[in-house]
Amino acid sequence: MGWNHSDAGIGAKMGMFLFEALNELYEDYPVGYEGETKTGDYFRFIVPTIYATIKDIPEELRKYIVVSDSLDFTKDRLLDNNKISDYFTRMYSE
Repeated sequence: MGWNHSDAGIGAKMGMFLFEALNELYEDYPVGYEGETKTGDYFRFIVPTIYATIKDIPEELRKYIVVSDSLDFTKDRLLDNNKISDYFTRMYSE
């Protein structure tokens, strides 16, 4: 089984955090999370061991990256879907 096209590969090979949206299957059930959740929230699913930088993203894709000055991806486990625009306030620019 190849790592390049799996969820685990995003953390292990690409150095990126992976959040998955809660849906009917996961609502109120991200394993190990004690707080309240609702459909549409995002929970941290993969934590990388080595972190990627913006230079690891192809230059032509960087203009599509949104930036958060308030999130700490190493600590924040659940993102409230109603606050996405508050978390990500600007587009990346060099």
